Amino acid sequence: MSESTSARGLPADATWCEAPADYIVQTYFVLRLVIAGGALLLPAVLLLWAAADPAVPMQHSISAFYYTRARGVFVGAVVAIGVALLAYRGYTRGSNLLLNTAGIFSIVVALVPTTDPSTGETDPGNIIHAVVALAFFIFAALSIVFYGHTTVSDIPDPRSQRRYRAVYRVITATVVVLPVIAFVLAWNVEHDATLFIVETAALYAFATFWLIKTYELSRSHSQLKII
Repeated sequence: MSESTSARGLPADATWCEAPADYIVQTYFVLRLVIAGGALLLPAVLLLWAAADPAVPMQHSISAFYYTRARGVFVGAVVAIGVALLAYRGYTRGSNLLLNTAGIFSIVVALVPTTDPSTGETDPGNIIHAVVALAFFIFAALSIVFYGHTTVSDIPDPRSQRRYRAVYRVITATVVVLPVIAFVLAWNVEHDATLFIVETAALYAFATFWLIKTYELSRSHSQLKII
């Protein structure tokens, strides 16, 4: 094999894309998928781990897995989402500020754990964790409220524009309401699976926006304007 040829038969200096702009856009889209993927996979992986490993009992909340052998999955996924949000550049300065703030809150959620459920006690760390987790979703929702519709007008079809705006309104309400419900449940409901289910639904609503927005951007080609 020639030194200038890769294992796939391509030139060693071959690039992923034909133009630098395409490379930047693909990187941008991958970063969006990391954010959505982390939110989608976290609850699923925790559920599978609890089902497969007798040493990891099912917990009443996603955060409670911090005190099991699945701690690395919880901390790693939540920090990854936070770092990706910080690395991501919003379409406007306002959206970028909101997403950066949400990213910081996500990292704090991972590093300031909830109280160990086996103790049945509440400490300042538990309060900080709950408040910051709620703040993460609020800032994520605000980025959708104020800037989620910014690029919709770049789609040529008016009917598609209306559909996207309607979907974003529903997702915004979901991303706000579900975390508030989870916050109330955390303080007023005995330990059961209800809180885990509501938290999972909130994360999936958050991920759904990122997936739909990624597809919308691929149709409107709005990200090309950034380059």
